[in-house]
Amino acid sequence: MATWRRYEELRPDELATCVSQTPVVFWPLGLLEHHGWHLPVGFDGMKAERMCMRMAEQTGGVLLPTMWWGGGGGHDMFHWTFYQDESAYTQILVETTQKLIAYGFRAIVILAGHYPWRKTLEERLPEIREAHPEILLLFGTEVTIVGDAVNVKGDHAAKEETSYGLSLFPERIDMDAMRSGRGDEVWPNRTPPPEDRRHSRVRFDPNDPLFAQMGEDSREASAAHGEAGVLQVVNEVVARIQRHLGG
Repeated sequence: MATWRRYEELRPDELATCVSQTPVVFWPLGLLEHHGWHLPVGFDGMKAERMCMRMAEQTGGVLLPTMWWGGGGGHDMFHWTFYQDESAYTQILVETTQKLIAYGFRAIVILAGHYPWRKTLEERLPEIREAHPEILLLFGTEVTIVGDAVNVKGDHAAKEETSYGLSLFPERIDMDAMRSGRGDEVWPNRTPPPEDRRHSRVRFDPNDPLFAQMGEDSREASAAHGEAGVLQVVNEVVARIQRHLGG
């Protein structure tokens, strides 16, 4: 296993050594968002961070703190969710990426666990990548970060994401929490949002065991299914980093 470190724990001299020896940095992008009864609200960031850690174990490098602030999607009205203004998190994305290049990192992996991050990434980062052809700048969700090189799927708290969770952090998953008749726990003293504020594919019935989910039944998820997808993404990203840095 290669040596990797957490950015925030390093002294300036240690960071300089890391960049000199292994100029690789991973940046997980997440969100704090309701992910059904059975998954943690920080699922997106946790998923991205654990995948980045798996990559870093093979390449070495530095792991940035997970970015928890973002937005977009159909869960802004769900309890415990935080969405921010797009201009705010877009500025952080662009300025941080530019700083990483200026600091000397030659391989930058920005992995988003929250799928709506894709729009912002694809709008703002290609220009930076074109301006720095000497840098390997990979960005996207696990579904898109390496394009057609892998065949993985995404959803929201349903079969695919639950499988990723069972593979990456099973200790934080509670499949037994998906029970019916829990409406009062989610919509205390209020009613669900009106129809015109609801995402067409999200389950909004608070008494549904699959409340807040979007996709195939999460009760069909498995760690093996999740691990197969994780391995595809991790192995392809690692291979690209190693090729870029000359093996």
